[in-house]
Amino acid sequence: MTERPKPTLKAALDEFLIEQQIRGNSLATVKYYCVCIGLFAVHTGEDKLMEEIILNDLQRYYMALQKRKLSTVTVQSYIRAVRAFLTWCYNEGYMSVCLPDKFKLPKAKRNAVDVLTDGEVRRLMASFVGNGFIARRNACICALMLDSGLRMNEVVSLTIGRVHIAEGYIIVDGKGNKQRIVPIGLYTRKALMRYLAVRPGCIDRAPEETPLFVKDAFTPISRTTVKQLFRKLKKRTNIPRLKAHLLRHTFATRYLENGGDIYSLQQILGHTSLEMVRRYVHTIPRKTVVNFSRFSPLDNLPR
Repeated sequence: MTERPKPTLKAALDEFLIEQQIRGNSLATVKYYCVCIGLFAVHTGEDKLMEEIILNDLQRYYMALQKRKLSTVTVQSYIRAVRAFLTWCYNEGYMSVCLPDKFKLPKAKRNAVDVLTDGEVRRLMASFVGNGFIARRNACICALMLDSGLRMNEVVSLTIGRVHIAEGYIIVDGKGNKQRIVPIGLYTRKALMRYLAVRPGCIDRAPEETPLFVKDAFTPISRTTVKQLFRKLKKRTNIPRLKAHLLRHTFATRYLENGGDIYSLQQILGHTSLEMVRRYVHTIPRKTVVNFSRFSPLDNLPR
């Protein structure tokens, strides 16, 4: 049996990126791998055989990233992509040693999660003045991010057929084309009904494919539409740090503060592990101290 030839780093990367597309990963995920691993390939040598790559190449790449004065979270993200690529190469038989087993992911220094105050939330939702189509659409977009924790891409890709207002949930296409059911509150349900009442254009025979949010009767919104919206909202609300993902952080933190558990939060946010959810637990001790008598075994012991 003829042994498979060992490819160069560039050839292996090209094959890896093709497989990511075949797996159905989003364009954003493929681009993430292309940028992070591409930088590793340039630093290490694109023509270098995969079999010749050693642990020192990975260590030198890590040191080069640190010299770029990137945040520890960004460095970790770059290394994570390379680890996934090298593990894939090992499983494909392109390398005889699984280098990621020898190079542990460096711990990232995470800053405290920033969230909107209650006053800022009121100011944001009060900034949508009037009953016009654009005002109702923008209010609805912010409600879905703030009240259900949707990502920007998830809002943009949401279709009418996946919105179930009466039942109180929507079906979201998350990262990796993974669908999940996300509950929506009464405020957001009302916002959706108000928006749909004035949404331009007719709902065609395939509501599953009809974009929920549009710019006009024929054009769906894009990421650029949402980014432009938040640039305007920063000035209108006088909240300079306002951005789309801040609403998702606010939702996750308030959900836990109001009594939600991290396991259901993980499902709502669409995270594959609890590690990403645990960063929102930083606010819980303060709330626990204030409300502890509600949960204390002795305080609630029948007299």
